[in-house]
Amino acid sequence: MKSHNHSILKANCGLFGISDDYIEKYQSLDEKFIKNKSSTFFFEATGDSMEPVVFSGDVLVVDRSIDWVHGKIVIVYLEGQFMCKRLLKSPRGIILRSENKLHRDIQITEEMDFLIWGVVIAQARDLRNF
Repeated sequence: MKSHNHSILKANCGLFGISDDYIEKYQSLDEKFIKNKSSTFFFEATGDSMEPVVFSGDVLVVDRSIDWVHGKIVIVYLEGQFMCKRLLKSPRGIILRSENKLHRDIQITEEMDFLIWGVVIAQARDLRNF
């Protein structure tokens, strides 16, 4: 994967803010998000179950070398398909939660074919048609 350095500018998102009109630094997105090249993968999100956090079409940067912790957004392999969900640890075990309240939680059982595949560390969204 070829790394490209992009200039990083500050953009104030507050009310009446004025950002400095100069380049703060040069930053390669690869250097910022890819700490371990062999364990970093990209997924394209599909569906609406993770809205309003993750939208269909978002590119998710997933690191398999990071240990998952309660509350993180992860990619799991469940019953033959990859899914993006928030992972919760409860007294009953692992629960996969969608951000969209129209989707129900998934309680993981021992009978399920289940693997925590990796932790989502970043996402990119094409805002040209947003």
